[in-house]
Amino acid sequence: MNLLWRPVVDGDIPGWAALLAAAERVDQAGEHYSEADLREEWADPDVDPERDSIAVLDGSTLVAYAILDKRVTPEGRYRLPSQSVVHPDWRGRGIGRRLVQWITERAGELHRENRPDLPGEVSISCGEHNSALRALLASAGFVPQRWFFELKRSTDPDPGVADQPLPEGLRLVPYDARHDEALRLAHNEAFRDHWGSTEVDRDGWKHWYTGDSWFRPAVSYLVLDGEEVAGYLLSKEFEADAAATGVREVWYATIGVRRRWRGNRLATVMLLRALADSRDAGFTRAALSVDADNPTGALGIYQRCGFRLDKKRSVHARVLSVTE
Repeated sequence: MNLLWRPVVDGDIPGWAALLAAAERVDQAGEHYSEADLREEWADPDVDPERDSIAVLDGSTLVAYAILDKRVTPEGRYRLPSQSVVHPDWRGRGIGRRLVQWITERAGELHRENRPDLPGEVSISCGEHNSALRALLASAGFVPQRWFFELKRSTDPDPGVADQPLPEGLRLVPYDARHDEALRLAHNEAFRDHWGSTEVDRDGWKHWYTGDSWFRPAVSYLVLDGEEVAGYLLSKEFEADAAATGVREVWYATIGVRRRWRGNRLATVMLLRALADSRDAGFTRAALSVDADNPTGALGIYQRCGFRLDKKRSVHARVLSVTE
C-alpha cells in the first residue's frame, strides 16, 4: 500500500467526518459527528496538531487517524489518553498496528519531554465487541485497566423511582453562568478522587464543559449551600446523533457532588429534576456514562434512578518508561 502518513490538518475534517460515519455503520458505537462537531473538537487547547496527531491517507481519502491528549492526574501520573479509528474497508492491512505503535512512541516522547519526573502511561479505549482491537492491544503490551458503562432510560416518569427531598438549607437551582468559576473549582474538587481525572483550567472548562455548542444550560443544575456549589449536573445534546437516529437524547455529561455533601442524595435529586425538565423540553431519552468502579457508588445511584446498561467500553493502558 502506498499510504501517506502525516499530521492531521484542518482540511481533513470533511474526510474525518466521512471516516467516522463509515466506522459507525460497522462498529455501532452510537456516536455520530457532523463536520461542525469535529471542528469544535479540533480546537482543543491541549492538543498540538502538528506533533500529537497522525492522519493516514490513500490518495485523497482519509482512511485512519490517531490523536493524543496529555494530562497530569491528582495522584501524580502523566496520562496520555488517545483516540484512533481505521476505516472498515482498510482494516486487516496492518494500519491499526502501525497506529498503536505511533501512539506508543509519541506518548513516550511526550513523557520524556514534559514530565519524566512522574510515572507515565498511555491509554487506548476499546468497544465491548471489538475483539480484534483488544487482541492487538494485548500484543502491544496494553492491559485492561477500567470499564466504562453507558446507561440510558426514557425521560418518561418511572413509577418505581421515588422523588427525594434535598436536605434542609440546600437549594436546587438552574445553571447560572454567574457561578461558572465557582462551578469549575467545585468540579475539580469533586472529581479529585475519580480515576484518570485531571484539574480543568479556565480554557479547558470553556471548551469542554459550559462554553461548547453542545451544552444545554436549560437542563443543567446546581445545588447551592448558601452561595457555595455543593453539587451540579451539566447536560449536553448532540444534534448529529438525533439526525442519525431520529431520537432526541439528552446527555447528562457531568454529575458531581463535593465530598463534604456526599451521602445526601444530591445526585438523585438533580437527576430526577433533570429527567422531568428534559421531557418537558422535548427529549425522549436520557444517557450518561460512568466508571464501573467509581468510588462514590455512582453506578448504583444511576441504576436506582432507572438507568440501564446500554454499552460498555474498556480502557487499556501501557506503562511508559523514560529510558525507552
